[in-house]
Amino acid sequence: MTHPNSKPLTLDPIGFLRSTQSAKFQLPPQPLAKSSCQGLVEIVPGQNFELALRDLEGFSHIWLIWWFHKNTNWKPTTLPPRGRTGRKGTFATRSPYRPNPLAMSCVELLAVKKGTLFIGPHDLLSDTPILDIKPYIPEFDSFPEAQTGWYQKMQQELAEAVAFELHFSETAHAVLEQRSPPEVREKIGSILSVDPFPHRTRRIVKYDDGYRLSCGDWRIYYTVTGQKVHIDTVEHRSN
Repeated sequence: MTHPNSKPLTLDPIGFLRSTQSAKFQLPPQPLAKSSCQGLVEIVPGQNFELALRDLEGFSHIWLIWWFHKNTNWKPTTLPPRGRTGRKGTFATRSPYRPNPLAMSCVELLAVKKGTLFIGPHDLLSDTPILDIKPYIPEFDSFPEAQTGWYQKMQQELAEAVAFELHFSETAHAVLEQRSPPEVREKIGSILSVDPFPHRTRRIVKYDDGYRLSCGDWRIYYTVTGQKVHIDTVEHRSN
């Protein structure tokens, strides 16, 4: 039954994220400080939004409220990309596949120049619509002792797990060093050293006598022996 007060809502972007990251594999799962990606938030002109940015420069971090503009459906449960905890209720995850594809990210604010915000590491694709901006205030926004349910348990299990050793063939090493973007190398390290086995959200599948990891148009072929991952071939799909 539809709630009597349930009415469509109209949201207009106040700006758009601009960066060189146009594919999901180029982004970290969260805006981690060690990530190298930076970006710009270009404010929509002619709406007095530039005036609304006044006094924001004194803050080191901001909240971006944004729209998963490339997602067209939602799922009531989702499979987390890390660990092997099984499917979780979408409202207990940060899955992008939500009834209303809203997201929020805390990012470092590097500078404010006219109608543009320069931000540090982020997890937004280029051209993402920005719906709102709020200052990050530790007094209200930080809860270091908060409990995180299944996520906390998963993190403990991952911390106790023995990391996999990565071994590259000469050919694979040469391709990664000379041709692939840094995001591919970062993905290989962060994923395969933790769990190199088939997983849908990590785009790992069984392939011949080994496995294949997909990162955008890149394909990484490898085998696993004990705690060692042998990366044999790295190819670009256009080849």
